[in-house]
Amino acid sequence: MLASAELPEGARRVVHAEGRDLAVVRVGGIVYAIDNVCPHRNGELGHGDLQGHHLYCPLHAWCFDVRTGKAFFPEGAKVECFEVKEEGGRIWARRRLP
Repeated sequence: MLASAELPEGARRVVHAEGRDLAVVRVGGIVYAIDNVCPHRNGELGHGDLQGHHLYCPLHAWCFDVRTGKAFFPEGAKVECFEVKEEGGRIWARRRLP
């Protein structure tokens, strides 16, 4: 999916996996992946500001926790989170199993 070296600390990237675009970020040495599309107006989250674990939509500043996909603003909004594995210099993401 993505080379580990392409995602330094605090970086964000948009990648295509699982049939959709994902916003992939590295925070505190851990890689997280969430759906790239904001549920408000389809803004690309992977192009928004990353502050700690908070990823902001570049269109209207809706804010999502990359660990859970839950929004801080507005309350109740959510995007899908993906399971991430970093191995052999590569980052892989897949849908979380229920």
